[in-house]
Amino acid sequence: MRYFLQSRLSPFKYPAFRSFFIVQGLSQIGTWSSDLAKSWIVLDQLGAAAALGSLLLARALPGLFFILHGGVIVDRLNAQKLLIFTKALFALLSVSLGLLVLFIPIQLWHLLLFALAEGLINSLDTPAYQSLYSRLVPRKDFQQALALNVTNFHTGRMMGPLVAGLLMAAQGPALVFFFDALSYVFLILLLVKLKLQPRPANTSSPNAHSSFHNLLKGLQYIWQTPRIRYTLSQLLLNVCLMFPLVIVVFRAYMQITFHLSAEQFGYVFSFPALGALLSAICFTALKPQNPLRVLWFAIPLLPFFSILVTLTSHLFWATFFLSLSGFFANLAFSTLTVTTHLFVKEEFRGRVASFIGLSFLSIGPLMTFPIGYVADLLGYKEIIYLLSFIYLILSGLLALKVRAEKSSSSISHN
Repeated sequence: MRYFLQSRLSPFKYPAFRSFFIVQGLSQIGTWSSDLAKSWIVLDQLGAAAALGSLLLARALPGLFFILHGGVIVDRLNAQKLLIFTKALFALLSVSLGLLVLFIPIQLWHLLLFALAEGLINSLDTPAYQSLYSRLVPRKDFQQALALNVTNFHTGRMMGPLVAGLLMAAQGPALVFFFDALSYVFLILLLVKLKLQPRPANTSSPNAHSSFHNLLKGLQYIWQTPRIRYTLSQLLLNVCLMFPLVIVVFRAYMQITFHLSAEQFGYVFSFPALGALLSAICFTALKPQNPLRVLWFAIPLLPFFSILVTLTSHLFWATFFLSLSGFFANLAFSTLTVTTHLFVKEEFRGRVASFIGLSFLSIGPLMTFPIGYVADLLGYKEIIYLLSFIYLILSGLLALKVRAEKSSSSISHN
């Protein structure tokens, strides 16, 4: 038992990882509480999934144009200093939004402007964060560090809505944004003195005079590396089809179907985060030798439990199935991102991380607007059924294509 715990929690041996894990966990709570407070403002004013989708669309647009170039910049510059800069900007935005909510009636266009600014900052922040994380521990403990990072992420995702619900019930959304800003301050103070593992000696930096060339080189590397190509292709399917369900459609469906108060809204959406956290803990504890095998059951069970959410009229069971949906959604995401980071060449890490960031922060959120709009027209149940079916079919076709390529490669080698 002692050996089991030591091997699964091995990254905690390193002071840099321990301190970053704790402070980043607080920052994740602030981020997710702020995200829910914004969602509540939009739904409370407009009550439409399309309006919530427009907020995510505004946050996604800058990343669509800049995040891949952000990956090139991260491969070239000091990720630690870049993170200090981006976190300071996030703190400033949160304070400004809190003051705005406190003193004037907040409008949707205010939130859209803040979302655009967040998206622009994320273009640097996301690849810088993923690049820095790879240097918190030696290579031999990297898989467990990644798994624990997912656990930390979903702890924040679970606690954030709870904190947001309590703070909004006490003083309104402004207090949530001030809390978010404070969490960034603690993270900045840590980053200033954080000591990282040295960058591998054989790692080459991109040519400083050819940003576009280096971007194309990174995309070429992704396409020509079968394992990376598959994991990122499946990741795109997840963020394009299932991400909008979690972030927009389910929030609107639960709010309208069960008439949730602000506090209830926070509590209900802490449960899918709890499911995701439990899956992250399972993934960390099991430490699968071949993580991709987890997809055999994670992919089909994700849409299965998503559909079950709509087949009950009881809030308890809807929340329970939502939790299981969160469990398998994260299991798929964890498998795909951890596998990608384990096998990517160090010299391309920033660019591959920027592609992952592009998926989560731009492509997925971009899909929330049209999907939210169609959900308002067709009905929330109908769009959940439709997207679940499309996701299963496309994931199956992608798996068959990979299997055929693998068989063809084996025959050619023989």
